[in-house]
Amino acid sequence: MPGVRETINSSFTACRTGLRKCWQWIQCHKPIVFILQDQYNVLCLGLSGAGKTTLLSHLVDEPLSNCEPTSGFNIKTLPIKNTVISIKELGGSFQVQRFWDHYFGSKHGILFVVDSSDTDEELNTAKEALRVVLSDQRLTGKPCLILGTHSDLDGARSSEEIERYFQPLMNGRKWCVSCCSAYDRSQIVSALETLIDLMVMNI
Repeated sequence: MPGVRETINSSFTACRTGLRKCWQWIQCHKPIVFILQDQYNVLCLGLSGAGKTTLLSHLVDEPLSNCEPTSGFNIKTLPIKNTVISIKELGGSFQVQRFWDHYFGSKHGILFVVDSSDTDEELNTAKEALRVVLSDQRLTGKPCLILGTHSDLDGARSSEEIERYFQPLMNGRKWCVSCCSAYDRSQIVSALETLIDLMVMNI
């Protein structure tokens, strides 16, 4: 059956040629390497109206026209600085604050948002709320970024002024203060990069 033999020989030759080309391609190209990125879980807290939802929505390019105050919790996950950061935002109303401690476990850092244009009384209220949070043993030693929003408004406090408010709470904890406009993504990303640095150093 010469026809069958020729067909088999032709198929074998084509297969051998295909394998040779495949081997040549492997030799000429670098192998694909998949890198598993570290993921950091961050707890985002702050009083109602501080700007948490707006800045996080802007960070992931969600339409700001649909922003509503968070009544429960909200999660945003995105890549920043060669890592993946998962931010769990909790509502800031007094009713929701009672349940904040349900979410303290398995967090690498804290993002505490304040309105940098707040009055002394409002900042002291925020300070007391953060004091309660930091006193929880599950968050002992966890790095903290205090992010002052609305820095573009007249009368907004500087990062140095905000730092003086919260310094007494830190007790050797790795922390820093950054100020931003909730509409300036580059400022928000820069602040989160600083928090990532603190979390990396804390491991």
